[in-house]
Amino acid sequence: MVASQSQARSSVTSIDDVGLVVDADSHLTESVDDLYPYMDDRDEGIKQLIKLSEIPFSDIFSITAPTPIFPDGQDEGTADVDLWSGANDIEGKHDLMDEYGIDHSIVNPTLVAVVNTVNNSRIARALVSAYNRYLIDNFADSDRISNIMVVAPHEPNRAAEEIDEWADEDSVVGVLIPPAGLVPAAGDRRYDPIYEAAQRHDLPVHYHSNTGAVHRSFPMQHNWSQTYAEEHAIMHPFTHMWNLSSLLFNGTPERFPDVEFVFNEAGIGWIPYMTWRLDDHYLELPHDVPVLEKLPSEYISDQFYFTTQPLGHTARDGRHIAQIIEMIGPDSVMYSADLPHPDFDLPAELFDRIRSQFDDEAVEKIMGKNAADLFGIEA
Repeated sequence: MVASQSQARSSVTSIDDVGLVVDADSHLTESVDDLYPYMDDRDEGIKQLIKLSEIPFSDIFSITAPTPIFPDGQDEGTADVDLWSGANDIEGKHDLMDEYGIDHSIVNPTLVAVVNTVNNSRIARALVSAYNRYLIDNFADSDRISNIMVVAPHEPNRAAEEIDEWADEDSVVGVLIPPAGLVPAAGDRRYDPIYEAAQRHDLPVHYHSNTGAVHRSFPMQHNWSQTYAEEHAIMHPFTHMWNLSSLLFNGTPERFPDVEFVFNEAGIGWIPYMTWRLDDHYLELPHDVPVLEKLPSEYISDQFYFTTQPLGHTARDGRHIAQIIEMIGPDSVMYSADLPHPDFDLPAELFDRIRSQFDDEAVEKIMGKNAADLFGIEA
């Protein structure tokens, strides 16, 4: 629990002494060109359509932002190990992990995470299938890297088949339903085939927020944003708030009690507020959500996990992050770096904020043990 000033801090005084550090949200920076060789022969026509596109970001995907996205984020020389060049091969990933003191990484996509912006369901399916092949071909041979496969939610039955195809791969430890631009939201029963397949294969379901697809689900907010900064600040938590509410009030965790849910890359400050609000509405309007057998907060405690990045501007008083983690429950929080994206958090940034507020067991859970237990990682 969070320590009072009279209680002893964790005896682990350095991040180097933490037993296991797991980055629960690492990234590839895959491009369409990376995926071409992995497209099935039956998708030759789709491949040609994509190759005919001068700008795949807008012609195939529809990724937009009010102003440039992290305009200085890909400058070389910003770190001892170049972040971007190290993102897309095992050796580069290992170098980044060694540079920043990370023992194990859970890998998510970047471009394919905005597959909801692809209108054509055949193209969306072809892209995620190619990505999963690319992922397994390039990142399945490291005992320090685990992979999150991706499904296109456009056709849930086909998505379930995709899970069946890849779930038995040793390196696959979860399945991503891209949540940004997901319409309808994640609790709609049309997605039940995806949750059934995830439960059948004992795979956690991930929701990774981003700004590139938010205009599909929040068009008015997107249309009136004048800067990338204001859009990026609100859209990650907005996306998760909407999908978390949808999952709970539509009874998804009640119908799939063996599925665990992971929410990435919106920080953790929004979670206590949202949990209180969901409990309040459940108690005020029980006739509206009869499928639930217990408080939303209980489902969240039992089946949901949240990753820490971005910590935000919290270095002035680490107690604040610790208090938020205590409200969520230390068993439900996992450290994440978000490497190689330019707003990544070093392990020591979180460790330094929590080590004087929690005992050794809680610190080690947050920094790596929770993720190891969830994803079956051996220390």
